[in-house]
Amino acid sequence: MTQTRVRRKVAKALAKGQVTIPREFREALGIEAETLLSISLVGNHLEIAPLRQGEESLRRYTEEDISRFLEEDKLDEATAQRVRELLRRGAL
Repeated sequence: MTQTRVRRKVAKALAKGQVTIPREFREALGIEAETLLSISLVGNHLEIAPLRQGEESLRRYTEEDISRFLEEDKLDEATAQRVRELLRRGAL
């Protein structure tokens, strides 16, 4: 099993919300001056990742979004629960 090494740095947000991504992280992720970044609010933290070609339209869906979609589709509860589980695992 492969384990991911967590690297952590402390940064300070500036007055307009700007944060500098440490050079070590930018280099590891291939982030350059014009790289577009995907920024997601996940629970109580941010996830920042470089967008790769063709990813610009991808987004994460919240539990609220998923519940609304499933309600609009009028799925039975068993199917709705299965869809939620597949989404959580990233299988959909």
